[in-house]
Amino acid sequence: MRALRELFRRGTAERRLVMQALVAVPAVRLALWLLPFRIVRRRVGRAAARRAEPTTPQPAVRAEQIVWAVMAVSARVPRATCLTQALAASLLLPRYGHDATLRVGVAKDEAGRLRAHAWLESGGVTILGEPEPGAFQPLPPVALS
Repeated sequence: MRALRELFRRGTAERRLVMQALVAVPAVRLALWLLPFRIVRRRVGRAAARRAEPTTPQPAVRAEQIVWAVMAVSARVPRATCLTQALAASLLLPRYGHDATLRVGVAKDEAGRLRAHAWLESGGVTILGEPEPGAFQPLPPVALS
């Protein structure tokens, strides 16, 4: 209930972003649960490309605001991992004129098991999911189309 009160104290643009994230994050989470990653990746890429050319002008929204909304919603969606967050933000960012590159890195933990982490970069700067410096070996950027 407190989260709902906090939402209504926010401005209209932030409420709109949260509502969009409320659709995007669970949809991506469900898609990752039900479908192979390659299919989810392509569908996110196609949807992001369609949204990159809005039919109506969108208000100026900073990438940080979009990331905030995705992270706020992800905190309340079970198993909304770094990959879920990065893909959901990849859906919303183009709508407001922001480009981002999906990155994935891998590493081995102390037991020798493979770990992975996903993050978004824009203009060479990490905007979502900053990995620990040197913790993950980055793979080539993930193409969403």
